[in-house]
Amino acid sequence: MNQAVNIKKLEADLWESADLLRVGSKLTSNQYCMPVLGLIFLRYAYSRFKMVEAEILKNRPSRGGRVMPVEASDFVSRSALFLPKEAQYAYLVELPENISAAGLLNRHGEVMNSLGEVVNNAMELVEQQSEQLSGVLPKDYTMFSDELLAELLRIFNNNALDDVGGDIVGRIYEYFLNKFAKNIAQDDGVFFTPKSLVKMIVNVLEPTQGILLDEAVA
Repeated sequence: MNQAVNIKKLEADLWESADLLRVGSKLTSNQYCMPVLGLIFLRYAYSRFKMVEAEILKNRPSRGGRVMPVEASDFVSRSALFLPKEAQYAYLVELPENISAAGLLNRHGEVMNSLGEVVNNAMELVEQQSEQLSGVLPKDYTMFSDELLAELLRIFNNNALDDVGGDIVGRIYEYFLNKFAKNIAQDDGVFFTPKSLVKMIVNVLEPTQGILLDEAVA
């Protein structure tokens, strides 16, 4: 089976799983669209982060027998997007069910009481790392129940997304974009997201030039 066939199956499987959750909820396609696309972006950003982190650690100096931890500056030098711990996909997937009892604080030092608040905070932390992403990522995850959002996170925690490049992720993103557009049109809704957004998101994750992080802002 060639890669093109595999990607088509991956697109279809991810869409079917995500759309089944929407059908079972009270959310419209218009409400559901951008948060789901945001999770796809965050999942791939984490995959890229782990790959670059592994490259950095190959020649990392050690102190007292311990390898020095990676820092945001290490990623800047490689034109890669750094993800703080609270914005890493594995962190979100492994959170306890009872968020309010976990005593988690957002970037402003406020207690978070739902998984939606935690994911909103993750998106804000990612936006801090790139001027290009400022104000772009969805931050309305509190409309989701914790159960629905946790299941969506699980769906996109798919190992196959670790094995594909930015062009393919852009294709998966655009596949979802087109499917949502059709659904929203059928619901007589209004939907517009320029295809240039797909290209911008891929370029942030796999840039060919430029700087991702403005350290004066971050």
